[in-house]
Amino acid sequence: MKHIVVDLEMNNINPKSEARSICTMETIEIGAVMLDENLKEISSFRTYVRPEYNTGIVKKITKLTGITNEMVQNAPAFNEAFKMFTSWCFGPEDEVIIYAWSESDYDQISKEMLLKGYEMSEKESTILGNRWSDFQDEFDSHLGFERQVSLKMALEMAGVDFSGREHDALDDARNTAELLHIFRDESLFNRTLQKIKEVMEPSKLETLGEMIDFSMFALV
Repeated sequence: MKHIVVDLEMNNINPKSEARSICTMETIEIGAVMLDENLKEISSFRTYVRPEYNTGIVKKITKLTGITNEMVQNAPAFNEAFKMFTSWCFGPEDEVIIYAWSESDYDQISKEMLLKGYEMSEKESTILGNRWSDFQDEFDSHLGFERQVSLKMALEMAGVDFSGREHDALDDARNTAELLHIFRDESLFNRTLQKIKEVMEPSKLETLGEMIDFSMFALV
């Protein structure tokens, strides 16, 4: 079994495009790391993706991700880029499970495959036919958070500094993988995240008898 942690960066589709009836964003970077049975990194993947429904990268996206028009102008379009990604996933000829920090990346891929007429092979259906594992939801639920926690905040809770640049697809994937390793390792979890889990759990309420001193009502 191989574990793959993936992250996407996206650009806005032109507001005037009819494509927005299917999705409002399109992928401009795919980053991923492959982990072995012990959740140790054994391989990595990154490709930029040329946008097809906008003439360039929106300024706010460049500011957020660092991705410029020059970086994507010669990059493969989505169908080719995503085929590269799935081919990399199956490289070890082993069963794989895919994780993402939130369900939004799987939703994006599903919509974009529909928009761009991506033909999925029978083999690809084994990793695309079902939703990817939402690690953010698993993390939040296990620690008792009612609201979603950002990846950076989750790492800080585990005592880990974010490595690299936020909103860089490969860096985000690699940091998510680091958190996954801590989360699934009982000894590491107990040294870091267990403390937070204990704080989040509601304390047992004292019984009414323990809270009130009835001696003050004693008859004389």
